Amino acid sequence: MNWYKHYIGDYQRSTGDLSMTEHGAFRLMLDQFYGTGRPLPQDRKALYRLLRAETAADRKAIDKVSLRFWRQLPEGLEPLYDWLNLHTEEERVPLRLAMVEWSEPGGLINVRALGELVKAFVVSDHYRKIALNREANKRAAAAAKGGAK
Repeated sequence: MNWYKHYIGDYQRSTGDLSMTEHGAFRLMLDQFYGTGRPLPQDRKALYRLLRAETAADRKAIDKVSLRFWRQLPEGLEPLYDWLNLHTEEERVPLRLAMVEWSEPGGLINVRALGELVKAFVVSDHYRKIALNREANKRAAAAAKGGAK
């Protein structure tokens, strides 16, 4: 995703007690998660490196934020279905499709952001299908026109 919604009021209510460094850590984590559509590394050293945590204060902020706002990706999908309130098979399919490219086991996810990623996947898949159908119709019309001559 190149863009995501940021609800200022919701963010402030949830994070009003964070320090400036902790806010920076959280926003970098969100940007990385939304930008790649993949879980963050659960290995602390890899996470620190990814988020450019050079000082002990940076690393402490990442630790605090990850414990509070991020969950370890579970082994199976059932917990994710519960966390995201996906009750029907139709609701669950987009999550599985969004996770197809997740090759690394484990990792850290933010449940709210994952829900937004799944919604974005549904929308982009819908528009992709519309575009493919439109192009197929154009080709069929062009082929019919060419065959009528």
